[in-house]
Amino acid sequence: MITAAAFFRNRGKNVVTAREFAMTMSFDLRWMSHGDAEKLLSLLSGQGLVKREDEYVRPAFDVAAVDVPLGFKPPADLLKRTRPKRMPDGDLLSELMGKAGTMGIERKDFIVSVNAIQKRMNIDIEVAALLLLREKGIDISGYADTAYGVISKR
Repeated sequence: MITAAAFFRNRGKNVVTAREFAMTMSFDLRWMSHGDAEKLLSLLSGQGLVKREDEYVRPAFDVAAVDVPLGFKPPADLLKRTRPKRMPDGDLLSELMGKAGTMGIERKDFIVSVNAIQKRMNIDIEVAALLLLREKGIDISGYADTAYGVISKR
């Protein structure tokens, strides 16, 4: 979150293109390689810290509320420390529920909504959870393969 806040503060705007994000992180700020900057953007999007709309990227939080240290530079091992860990198959729904909670969706509301979608569409609960999160504007791209793996094992 600090890295994203530092980036948007440095740019002085709250909407950039994905290309501008990677170019600025790598060439202007010299914080990381271009490839790592693209990976970071994907990671930030997957964690719900930035919103991607078409080719544009904007923070999903109040950048001004984050305390960014003076002269901040992301640690060299940032991507290794923040890469999501492989979760056991039974924890996918819990992970999706946690993701919803970080975006302000109450646990009870999440469960009720997911159950309604599951019943209405006659689909697996994980798929219903993904549909709900996507409907709420949360990036689910990092969870699709995991959900497929969980469902295909049944």
